[in-house]
Amino acid sequence: MSVVASSTDHADQRHVAELLDGEPALLSSLDFGPYVAQGIGDGPSLIIGDQAEIALLASAKETRLDYRMALLAKSGDSVFVRRQVRDFEDYLASNLGQKDVTYLHGRGDDARPVTQQIRTSAKMLERLAERARSSGGLTLKPYLTTGHSWRLAQSLGEAARCCIHVCGPSPRLARRVNDKLWFGQFARRILGDHATPPTRAAYGPAAAAGLVRRIGKQSDQIIVKVPDSAGSAGNLRLEGAAVRGKSLCDLRQFLLHRLHTFGWQDTYPILVGVWDENVRCSPSAQIWVPHVQDGPPRIEGIFEQRVHDSGAAFVGAARSTLPQELQERLSAEASRIAGILQRLGYFGRCSLDAVIFRGADGADNIHWIECNGRWGGVSIPMAAADTLCANQPAPAISVMQELRPGRQMQTKELLRRLGDLLFRVGHDKTGIVVMSPPEHDNGAHINLLSLAQTQLLSDELLNEAMRRIAD
Repeated sequence: MSVVASSTDHADQRHVAELLDGEPALLSSLDFGPYVAQGIGDGPSLIIGDQAEIALLASAKETRLDYRMALLAKSGDSVFVRRQVRDFEDYLASNLGQKDVTYLHGRGDDARPVTQQIRTSAKMLERLAERARSSGGLTLKPYLTTGHSWRLAQSLGEAARCCIHVCGPSPRLARRVNDKLWFGQFARRILGDHATPPTRAAYGPAAAAGLVRRIGKQSDQIIVKVPDSAGSAGNLRLEGAAVRGKSLCDLRQFLLHRLHTFGWQDTYPILVGVWDENVRCSPSAQIWVPHVQDGPPRIEGIFEQRVHDSGAAFVGAARSTLPQELQERLSAEASRIAGILQRLGYFGRCSLDAVIFRGADGADNIHWIECNGRWGGVSIPMAAADTLCANQPAPAISVMQELRPGRQMQTKELLRRLGDLLFRVGHDKTGIVVMSPPEHDNGAHINLLSLAQTQLLSDELLNEAMRRIAD
């Protein structure tokens, strides 16, 4: 066993050296001056749940999902959101015990990332710099770490003359890991060609049409993805039979039309690949990646995603019920991938999405699909549950995230309908946590976390909550 482990570690060291030799900026792009450091400092945090920098999430400036990150706030922290929903902030204080959390509000009509809004507002920048000075430092905890996050830290550090920590990877590494094409090549390098479904990069519309038709001759289902989007935005799933009869010209026009309806802006390459058949489930490995000197990455849970429709849209998750042997395989492979990312300079929250499918021999196989180098729809409620249930047995949890178009619902009405189901910190061991306000320009965006001592009870609570909302 030790010989195998030594051989694997040697191979991983070689992979790291080759990757850094080919792209030194994975590490060097961490340099933002003497007042900026990667990690978590001793002072309070500024939590930013903005999703505007994820490709194709055109509604990011209207959505209230940025409030989800508020559940990670601790006493003394600040939370920055685009638009204020006072009733939801009152709910967080009364039910979830957030008594000493400051909410800062941006401009809802400003499409720029909120990190950029803060950095270009002298008043807001000075307010946060003063907070950093008085506390001896500040940690930025963004939903997605980008160059704007690091530049904000640089501006705050220079204004406050104290260290600003950033809880996340370098801008270059964040961009790479969140790119499905880059991650696919990375996973195959580490685990072998069997690690992912067959995928190719298309660098133009004609190439995309050609790849779709070629794959369609051999596979019943094809997937086309905008590689830097998230949450199934930009996923186009096609039936092989539907594309075999189309000419390349018709197929090219069809693909362009469908992708443009997502809001795609003709950016290449795009991903074209095989959509796995005989899929048993879609698990994700939830990971915390510390600094190398603080130990290896920690697999904090294997969850099974609940998805629907042809694009595999995420609607929820629960802790995995897969056989232990299969969960151990998932954890081992995820740990190896995360371990190499750690040596490339990755720090912070990360999750790896996979599918389990049955091969021709009936055996379960793992295909890794993508890396979410950020917080997400599972990791936020998972971390919130740990905080809310401190000093209690680890609960079973279920997550529901659903958009109900054409139906408006205010926060007060949602809370009224849930009533006695609502979790109250310090009083309950079970209950429903509302993760974000339901207000949305196109309908009610329902985002709930169910806490209970068993998975059956957790699911029953969630079903009852959705029944009350639908009535």
